[in-house]
Amino acid sequence: MSAPFLEAEELVLGYGGRPVLRAASLSVADRPGLALGFRGPNGAGKTTFLKACLGLVEPLAGRLALLGAEPGTRGFRSLLPRLGYVPQARPPGRLRLSVEEAVWLGRCGRLGLFRRPGARDRAAVGRAMERAGVEGLAGRAVQELSGGQYQRASIARALAAEPELLLLDEPSSHLDAEGRGGVLDLLTDIARGGAERLLLVSHDEELLGLCGALYDFEDGAVREAAPAAPSPAVREARRA
Repeated sequence: MSAPFLEAEELVLGYGGRPVLRAASLSVADRPGLALGFRGPNGAGKTTFLKACLGLVEPLAGRLALLGAEPGTRGFRSLLPRLGYVPQARPPGRLRLSVEEAVWLGRCGRLGLFRRPGARDRAAVGRAMERAGVEGLAGRAVQELSGGQYQRASIARALAAEPELLLLDEPSSHLDAEGRGGVLDLLTDIARGGAERLLLVSHDEELLGLCGALYDFEDGAVREAAPAAPSPAVREARRA
């Protein structure tokens, strides 16, 4: 019997000893192409939970396991290169990287410290850029991108790892209608392909319509919710 996709038992998360999430318990069965959504108001603990799944926030109490591995264990360290993480969009800073260079950064976990890039690595980066629709932006500096282009490049960076699981934190926030539409189309295509599982934090009900499982975060608690109604495009993706 396979381990659950995500499991929490009496999980307490917070900062400086102050809980944001209190005694959360859930168990989500694993399956190929699973999409899991976290929904709720700002400050309810969604992003904190996502970061805990990546080992970036240490639980104050309780237990958490992702794909059968608990953060901080050897099994979790071997899982990390197979995860793709897209944080909330932020200004890219002063370091001048091209889009192609930025996408290559997503391959570092697979390369390790000493292995030189090979044909498989170059192919993975090329496929990621093509899937995200940013191959035509390869030479552009990330500082020159629109919000939607930058977010699709960030998703391409995560895809370059050939991940089993994509974890995305508010991927459509602060985007105009065109940028949001591009991100929705891209994530719909990823869901349609079914090769990667998705863990999605969002306020966007249309994006959450991709998710076959949904949890609401509010007042320090987590509860299972009925999946959001999918849009026509998402319904088509689920049938594919």
